[in-house]
Order: sequence, then C-alpha cells, then structure tokens
Amino acid sequence: MLRIVTVAAAALALAACSSSDDVDADGDGTVSAEEAKNAAAKVRPLEPGEYKMSMELVEIVDPTMSEEEIAQARKFFSAMSGMAPAKCLSEEEASEGMTGIAEGLQKGDCTTDKLTANSDGMQGEMTCKGDNGPAKVTIDTTSTGTESMMTMSVTEPTGEGSDKKVTMKIGMTRTGDCTPNS
Repeated sequence: MLRIVTVAAAALALAACSSSDDVDADGDGTVSAEEAKNAAAKVRPLEPGEYKMSMELVEIVDPTMSEEEIAQARKFFSAMSGMAPAKCLSEEEASEGMTGIAEGLQKGDCTTDKLTANSDGMQGEMTCKGDNGPAKVTIDTTSTGTESMMTMSVTEPTGEGSDKKVTMKIGMTRTGDCTPNS
C-alpha cells in the first residue's frame, strides 16, 4: 500500500492536480494509457511557480495494527506534511498538467477501471496488486490553476480475512514565483 501511496504522491508533486466525462472511449471496461492521457489533457494545469505541498492522513483502519501503531502513522504523516520543501514548478512541468498522474496510473501493477475528467479535475477507480490480494484505489483530484488537491483511498485485504483502509489528501498551493534556490 505504501508503494501505491508513494507513486501517487510523486506524480502529484510533478504534475498539476467535478467530473463529467467518462473517458473509457471504446467502452471495454478499462481505461487505456491513451484514454488516460486524453483525460489528463482536459484538466486545468497549475501555473508555473513555487508550491508548498501538504499531506493529511484522513482515515486509517487496519485491524492488524495496534492503536499505538495507528497513532504513530498519523504522527508520521503530520510530520511529513510540515517537512516537505517548496517545489518550483517550471513552465515545462506546468504545461504537462495531469499527464504525470495519468501516466503513473498506467504503470506498475494497477489497472484503471474507471476515470472521469473535466477542467476541474479527475476521478478514478483502480485495482492494484496488493501484498494480500487486489487493492481497490479511488482518487479524486481538483485543480484551480494555483492549487491542486488529491484525495486517495486504498482498501486492501489484510490476509486475515479483513480489509485495511487508508484515506489521505495530498495538496499543492502556489506561494509565489520560484526563487533561485527552489
């Protein structure tokens, strides 16, 4: 699950991040790389500039973890949010828009089952290979041009007959023009 979260966070940090159009153009029940790329092109890209990243662990339910371990996970995500350095989004990166996220969805061990998009964002459902069986992932992204937010939920079997679920929000907010050291 951490691998899925890491890939999504990295894609969001490199790309701009509500819906009206299902992008499964051929109606085969899955979203191809080309269909995902076309969906990404619909989303309003972020403006170039310096961005501050935020992370929030919204929900964690894991019957295999103790309350102490869950508290430590919450503390970790809270600390990570405050430690993320500012990111300078170049003109080239800004022009890529949501393409990085769309490409990230198509790589690795995930199949995009459903994806909708318009100028305000993308919503999707994926099935990814998990440690104990298929993980269901949902994403909901928004972009205003100077701010993006992605809410991602991952539900995965524990191997003990129950499911664990993590929901997190990852955001980027433009703070100004890039500084020479960013």
